[in-house]
Amino acid sequence: MQKIEFIKMHGLGNDFVIIDQRVHNINITKDLINKLSDRKTGAGCDQLITINPSKNESAEVQIEIFNPSGDKAEACGNGTRCVAKLLFQESNKEQININSDAGLLKAKKINDSSISVNLGKVSTNWQKIPLSQKVDTLNMPIEINGFENGIAVNVGNPHIVFFGKDIDRVKLNEIGPNIENNNLFPNKTNLEIVEIINEQKIKMRVWERGAGITLACGSGACAAVYAGQIKKYLHNNVEVLLERGSLFVNIEKEEAIMTGPAEISFYGNVEI
Repeated sequence: MQKIEFIKMHGLGNDFVIIDQRVHNINITKDLINKLSDRKTGAGCDQLITINPSKNESAEVQIEIFNPSGDKAEACGNGTRCVAKLLFQESNKEQININSDAGLLKAKKINDSSISVNLGKVSTNWQKIPLSQKVDTLNMPIEINGFENGIAVNVGNPHIVFFGKDIDRVKLNEIGPNIENNNLFPNKTNLEIVEIINEQKIKMRVWERGAGITLACGSGACAAVYAGQIKKYLHNNVEVLLERGSLFVNIEKEEAIMTGPAEISFYGNVEI
């Protein structure tokens, strides 16, 4: 039997199991991911994240992100904030760089409860999202009844954003799997449905690739705000209302900067 120590954290209910590979050397297998992410027999999480020694001098650490299905995710805004909080607690730094499969992510400590992360360049280029063929990314040939056609956005990972009204009525558990696995998305996609309250406030629900319905999504909030700005619905300094609270998003020089809370739920261990 092997004892595996972990930290359970969340950002507005979007929750993570974090394993510090700088301290341990755990073989991350699909079985382990399934066990830890299971909400009835494990710790339960939307993603498992490992903190690894940095591969270069530009960042303090390298992170890897795994969905409950075992697939890897390139980026996770809420998860990055959670990792950043741990790093801020172990150092006196106010800014930290974190390497991910999506590139270098820059985190800044706002206060003890709030952290800002620059998720890098945002794009609607069909090849960067990526899509399987060239289509109009601002008018995707995918429909949700009562909503505008979707906007495809890459925020280090793929998203499709739909604007409409009364988002609470949408049966996200029914439409989510079909859109996630649409043939236009070779790497699958995350899905955001968005209701505009005013030019600086939106309400959002999310279906995450490989995880299903989650309470929040940092990269999804950035995708929604960027899409809203392209459509000229939104300004900057946008509050994104989610089920458990708000994220705040700015787009500066095509880069998405997202600010919000990160909290430790508990420290735990499991034997396998």
